[in-house]
Amino acid sequence: MPILSVIVPFHDVEKYLGACLDSLVAQTLRDLEVICVDDGSRDGGAAVVEARMAADPRVRLVRQDNHGVGPARNTGLRHASGRYLAFVDGDDMVPPRAFHRLVSSLESTGSDLACGNVLRLHRNLLVPSWAHKEAFARPLRRTHITRHPLLVRDRMLWNKVYRRSFWETLGLRFPERMYEDQPVAMAAHVGASSVDVLKGVVYHWRLRDERSSITERRLEPANLRDRLLSVLETSALLAERAPELKPYFDRDTLDIDMAVAVEAVARMGAAADAELLDLVGGYLDGVAPEELLNLPFADRLMVRLLHLRRPAELAAVFDRDRDGRLWPRLGSDGLVRRRWYARHPAMPRPLSEVTGELALNTRLLDIGWRDGLLCGEAWATVGRFAVEGLRRMRARVWLEERGTGDRLTLGDEIVSPAWRSVAREDGGAVPEHGFSFGFALDPAALGPARLAREGRWDLWAELKGSGLRLAARVAGPRWLPPSVPAPVRLAGAEPPFVPAQRRVTDPAALLVPARDGTPDRPAGLPRQGGGGPTRPIRAQGTDPDRAADRRGDAGPPFVPAPRRTSGPGRRDAEQAVAATPGRDTGPGVPEPRQVPGTRALDGPVTLDGPATPEGPVTPKGPATPDGPVTPDGPGSPAGSAPPVVPKPVRRAGVWVVPVRGGRGVWGLRLRRAEAFVSECRLDGDALLVAGELADLGDGDPVLRLVRRTDGEEMYFPLSLTGHRFRARVPLGDVDEPVGRESRWEVVIDQGRPLRPLVRTPARPSVTVAGRRFQVDRSDDGTLMLAER
Repeated sequence: MPILSVIVPFHDVEKYLGACLDSLVAQTLRDLEVICVDDGSRDGGAAVVEARMAADPRVRLVRQDNHGVGPARNTGLRHASGRYLAFVDGDDMVPPRAFHRLVSSLESTGSDLACGNVLRLHRNLLVPSWAHKEAFARPLRRTHITRHPLLVRDRMLWNKVYRRSFWETLGLRFPERMYEDQPVAMAAHVGASSVDVLKGVVYHWRLRDERSSITERRLEPANLRDRLLSVLETSALLAERAPELKPYFDRDTLDIDMAVAVEAVARMGAAADAELLDLVGGYLDGVAPEELLNLPFADRLMVRLLHLRRPAELAAVFDRDRDGRLWPRLGSDGLVRRRWYARHPAMPRPLSEVTGELALNTRLLDIGWRDGLLCGEAWATVGRFAVEGLRRMRARVWLEERGTGDRLTLGDEIVSPAWRSVAREDGGAVPEHGFSFGFALDPAALGPARLAREGRWDLWAELKGSGLRLAARVAGPRWLPPSVPAPVRLAGAEPPFVPAQRRVTDPAALLVPARDGTPDRPAGLPRQGGGGPTRPIRAQGTDPDRAADRRGDAGPPFVPAPRRTSGPGRRDAEQAVAATPGRDTGPGVPEPRQVPGTRALDGPVTLDGPATPEGPVTPKGPATPDGPVTPDGPGSPAGSAPPVVPKPVRRAGVWVVPVRGGRGVWGLRLRRAEAFVSECRLDGDALLVAGELADLGDGDPVLRLVRRTDGEEMYFPLSLTGHRFRARVPLGDVDEPVGRESRWEVVIDQGRPLRPLVRTPARPSVTVAGRRFQVDRSDDGTLMLAER
């Protein structure tokens, strides 16, 4: 008699079955049997099992007609002879020591079942399973689901080993339908005298690309019916035998299973099956109303419409929410303890409170260097609510350094809400209700101490007023405009003169002081959705809560926020720049720009005093007017051109690098650079990268691609001509993606890694053999190759 019987039902999973069985016969627990139940497969799955049987006598094959995974598991149980039981799906995999750990735990504690952590397997990437991450964050011996309620999420069979005598005492059997494992797994958890929880990973749960999996067909009516029957059975079990667990179960079921029911019924619309509506209603009738408050308002509204059996109205709301057009009005009441509510005719007031879900959603609409200032326009919404009641709000913007918490204030103004069409990643646009506000950074305000730290700074925004205060990092969809502005090099020049603060009564006439002390010039930044007088911007970093008005004192200078003014508009300036001969007007990242009023240095910056310039660097290409630098890419109305590129210097000082991180978070990176990328273009199916090295080093450098997710590396030859380098990366040779997106950072290996700073606006994209590649920048200005 083996110690462990592993039951593997399979149906048309030939593609994955071999890897599954290989992971089972490779277990360090050798005393086991593998019972494979062919549930009427139409592919070559049985032949895969027979090949393993010939090589390992522990593998057995049982055949039956197609009755479903539940009956197949029951068949496997009838053939099992081990002291312990385990179940594995034929498309998943098991780590080598998993069963040894689970069985050893049961032998040590005497518990009835042991369960462990799970990773999702997508192609060749393993990521934590959200359903198991919290429940298995720490090991527990001889616990119980009533003492560890997070195990309510552990509704699967396959990450466990069961004591067979316990299984038979409970008389557990699988129903003949899909989602048959949930009520059985919960019955075992509730019925166990004790349970062992292992923190280690014991199962790899595959996320399949094709639609043949049960979970990938979740919106089909028959699939939804079986899901709802399992939900009802589990709900009844908990209500009778462990009522203290029912709220935990309901929260997860509302979030997961009811979301599937909402989508499925919304697709059916008025033609929704009455039986499905009755099953949903039967479950929701037993859910305490306060549990609905754990859902976001939009989901809560749709579950409410589902419960009221109003499928046509549900379909309309679902479509509006999916398209980003559902914006219920936000209101409030109370003075001492203000509560916030969303309004919809289907929602009673007790179910309408949204105080706990209000959050500031921010993104950039525009950013670029203008007259030496990094100017931007931000957009913020309060969740996805229409906020007509928030008529006057104070909007503040600042940079905050990671690690030190040092703040540099960039903007402070009074704004009012307005509707605006905002771009989506699917190529469309959607109206949003929110606030538009601007900011400006003078790099000279960073100062020697901040430059010396070479830190990372995040861009933050805050809305305050009407009893509400929300703050968040400024982020947004990574692959949408605006493009990331080019870095600038602080060449050690003396800080420019900036006039003292002055108040402006007409916001439309707000000007940016010239850096050379000449009369004010228009900044040319368009504004929308603003309202009320604008406060000046401090060019000195402090906590914005302590911002104080100054006038003519010896304190830090102020740089007012840029505004549109009368006279030549921004579009005219953009068209003038775009018309310059030889300029590329396509989308991309703007090139580096030298701070006006300074000169490039052929030497490092001395941070404790101004460096001595040795003359200006001759720019490449045609000269451009000495005017505002407009942002590049599709975010500009007329598709503006990149600015002039100063000639790369070999011994760079500190660069101010605007960056956008992997999750779309905007900020600054202060860094030095020993290598530059000045050219990045496509040559057929290859990426050509060229630039300059400050120091040739002792060895022969190579170009190295480093994958962000797992550190995988690839090497490509690099040729040198003096200090200039050139490399060619055949994109077809790049390793297959890990997950849905792979990001490769480009590093020059010179015996030590050099992270070249990108100084070209090019962001080429290409599709090679069905694979889509996009060139971009990483979060420190290094070249990055993304496959999406």
